[in-house]
Amino acid sequence: DHCLGNALAQNMAIRSRRIACAYRDFCRAVQTTFAADRFAQQQLRLETARTLRKHVYQMSEDALVADLKSGTDMIRYEIIQASLNPETQNYRAHINQDHISKGRVLDLLGPDEMLKQKP
Repeated sequence: DHCLGNALAQNMAIRSRRIACAYRDFCRAVQTTFAADRFAQQQLRLETARTLRKHVYQMSEDALVADLKSGTDMIRYEIIQASLNPETQNYRAHINQDHISKGRVLDLLGPDEMLKQKP
């Protein structure tokens, strides 16, 4: 797996199959959610691998796997990408079945609406 091979394996002393599987699942979620943004994909993978390396001796395997799963769920279920339609100057939200499957209400606000809500 490209994601695992480049980001996790370089200078990494983690030899846990469970962590590797959780990291691979994280990378898949990142790739799906940020399909049109290669830079975001790379940054998320690299920063996550860096954080794993930093905490490998400070946290248990269970804790690292739980953190990876939590991050994966956040990316998979709580981040919705949007793209600008240059003709209408409107954004189109790209919602998939994963977003709907959690049963949460999706509150989609435009940039102007978000600014009005900030204190």
